[in-house]
Amino acid sequence: MHKIVYLVSAILVGALFQAIHVPAGWLLGALVCGIIWSFSSGKIVFSKRYFSIILAVVGTNIGFTVVLERFVTYKELIIPLLISILLTIIFGLILGRMFQKWSGLDENTAFFCCLPGGASEVIAVSEEYGADQRIVAAFHTTRITLFVLAIPFLAGVISDGRNDLPIQTPNISAIGFISVLLCVIVVALLSARIGGYIPFPGAIIFISIGLGFAAHTFVLPDATMPSVIPGLAQALMGAILGMRFDRETLSELLRIGKVSALTLVIYFGASILLASLFFTITSTSFSESMLGIVPAGAAEMAATALSLNLDSTLVATLQMLRVLCLFAALPFYIKWFAKKPVRSEVEEG
Repeated sequence: MHKIVYLVSAILVGALFQAIHVPAGWLLGALVCGIIWSFSSGKIVFSKRYFSIILAVVGTNIGFTVVLERFVTYKELIIPLLISILLTIIFGLILGRMFQKWSGLDENTAFFCCLPGGASEVIAVSEEYGADQRIVAAFHTTRITLFVLAIPFLAGVISDGRNDLPIQTPNISAIGFISVLLCVIVVALLSARIGGYIPFPGAIIFISIGLGFAAHTFVLPDATMPSVIPGLAQALMGAILGMRFDRETLSELLRIGKVSALTLVIYFGASILLASLFFTITSTSFSESMLGIVPAGAAEMAATALSLNLDSTLVATLQMLRVLCLFAALPFYIKWFAKKPVRSEVEEG
């Protein structure tokens, strides 16, 4: 019951933010509600299965908006994307060294805090190298929270609704609404189930986009996605993300001091610069470049693009290619630059 009350509250706050025209209001409102709730009433833990289903719902909604002709233009973005990924990796290494020098943390802890890549994978591997997993988890949780709070708002202010994508109207019949809702639920559950067996980052959202497109093309070709359905998915996602930033996370950052805040600000600024570079050398808008390039989570940024009526398929594609490339490079990156953990004679015996 406690979880239900919280989720309903997060959805209502998200709806309020959306009603007063806050950019990506569903997501940001629920995120803010989650942060406040975690500090005032305590943390609520959600299972990985729940978050997987929410990812699949977001992906299914994106699948309904896919226009195949646009994929022809995406091939021109491969080289700029690879350049941005390379610069991201180099920047993460430099920032890690700076963070270690400023904070006095051991090299591996600082290295894994600034390591660009999937937060879950980085946190899991960090313990194997003797890093302080609590600090690494706190740093990445704060990074994601900061980016998901700031980037959607910034993208919304910049785009201001100006784009060339068609706006979907929510004015459909009750039968049409129920049909689309049932279709989204079935596709999302199927995608989450299939994606759980595929061992690479982002499998669920990729599968759900594909199945969502297929469902829209062959099952409900004339259906229009009501705006409330992706809105609810964004609110539920924001509710989970907001709950992850709690008192324990804040206390770990405060233990490091002001250096952690400075490092996060530099991280954020460098990410915006990379997005600006991508925007300069490609034909994408700045908002789409920012949502596609910054390391803030594929589903979160794709959901934001969907809510702002930007090219959510492009954003999801850029984010997932970034995650996959970083995931592939992660073992080599760690092997080359992380210090080998020193084992005591007692541990070896």
